[in-house]
Amino acid sequence: MLVNKLVAAGTSFILVVVGAVFFLDSVRSTPVQADAIADPAVVVDPLVESQVGEQETPLNTVGALADIKNVVFVLVDDLDWNLFNQIPRLTALRDQGITFTNQTVTDSLCCPSRVSILRGQYIHNHKVISNIEETGGGWPTFRDRKEEQDCLPVWLNNAGVTTGLFGKYLNDYPSKKTETTYVPPGWDKWGVPISRGDSYSGYNYTMNDNGTLVKYGNEPTDFLNDVITKKATDFIGTAESPFFLQLSTYSPHKPAPVADRNELKHATTIAPRNPTYNSYGIDEPEWMKEIKQLTPRQLASADSIWRQRAQSAESIGDSIDAITAKLKETGHDNDTLIVLTTDNGYHVAERRMFKGKRTPYASDTVVPMIVMGPGVPMGVSVDSMTSTTDLGPTFAELLGATTPNWVDGRSLVSFFAKGETPQGWRNAALSESLGISTPADPDYQRNAPPQFSALRSQKWLYVEYVDGSISLYDLENDPYEMVNLVKTADPLLLASLSAQLNQFTTCSGDSCRIADSVAVPLATVSN
Repeated sequence: MLVNKLVAAGTSFILVVVGAVFFLDSVRSTPVQADAIADPAVVVDPLVESQVGEQETPLNTVGALADIKNVVFVLVDDLDWNLFNQIPRLTALRDQGITFTNQTVTDSLCCPSRVSILRGQYIHNHKVISNIEETGGGWPTFRDRKEEQDCLPVWLNNAGVTTGLFGKYLNDYPSKKTETTYVPPGWDKWGVPISRGDSYSGYNYTMNDNGTLVKYGNEPTDFLNDVITKKATDFIGTAESPFFLQLSTYSPHKPAPVADRNELKHATTIAPRNPTYNSYGIDEPEWMKEIKQLTPRQLASADSIWRQRAQSAESIGDSIDAITAKLKETGHDNDTLIVLTTDNGYHVAERRMFKGKRTPYASDTVVPMIVMGPGVPMGVSVDSMTSTTDLGPTFAELLGATTPNWVDGRSLVSFFAKGETPQGWRNAALSESLGISTPADPDYQRNAPPQFSALRSQKWLYVEYVDGSISLYDLENDPYEMVNLVKTADPLLLASLSAQLNQFTTCSGDSCRIADSVAVPLATVSN
């Protein structure tokens, strides 16, 4: 109660309690840069570096935001900063626009995260908490809750925007044979595989092509990422402005399919050897304490998996090149914004965990996001706290659509003109893991954490698990989140963070834009 009253009284003050001094400030902070998450010492494949000069000319960034009539949204699957920074074609994109280095996902799991994009809501509000219907998630839950009747493509379509989605939609789509030709409301053009596991392999899948089922085999021309990229570029060539294009790649999600042309790349690429590599943290949460270190054989396998993920991620570069070329060819480079991001991150050989996601750590929840287009400054990094919930409101504002008042996120448009943080922007982001992992889930992992809620600011990562465990990391001094301070932190600091987290996990609509801006403590006890 005392903390809440003091926080409400102002954004910056000093508390003196039993001889200890605490500093609270809603503005000052130290960011977790993308480079702090990735290991700069990791070997990068020289074959890939030699390809950088062969890319398409960068998208035109001359002009003003007012010129933007269209949006191309490239949503990839399971791409973390560590992997992103090992793909030179992708890192080169940072010079072409704004890089958001603290983009925080609402859940490091495919379907809940993707629903947050479509609805602009946190997990506790849209309630699609897993990948499959049996555990309260998947597309059937989204459909049965009638949420796809009122989401981004519908908002855009109602505003006269031509829409198209090619690639992955939501897990568990379709759930029945009678639904294989179903096209959700709001989408004018639709090219989405219905074959589930086969779709992830890149070959031998069936696609719902605007209500018609089309089968693909195992020839090089059937490679899924190339097929959906071709559909995306065809859409750009024919769609009337304004248009919204979502290209959702399956790469580099396991089993990480690789195009033939990329098979010889990344011969020496390995999993990052940063401080989290196969290591123990200090005072780890209960769920981690029984995890043993990986064996040399497992570590070798982890490098092989990582290498294939890098080869698979090259397809993202292929897609960006093709889209950029088509925008130039059609003259839409002068009026189209490109947004590249992912549904969640991924870890391999980190903290003794073989592979997976679903944790509150940065590798899984802080993901790449780059925005490029007319009027957008080039080579700018923004370290403000942004969220998956912001994407829907952003696209709606850019394209003149109206969002419902229950939307939790904030529009990012005010960042785009100068790459500067607007006044009154949030100082924390929320991640939740509310579902239970089962072997039936395509993203099942044996060492997944229990359910949790996590508050992430530029200074702190504070996590409360359903088993009662609590973690606190000082991101300024511990960017790899290895030292849990919960036993040594002052109780008042913990109470303040817990209070904000509680406010966040119960917010809805406007109240989320209050919960995300409570003053964040900056320092632990100083004697």
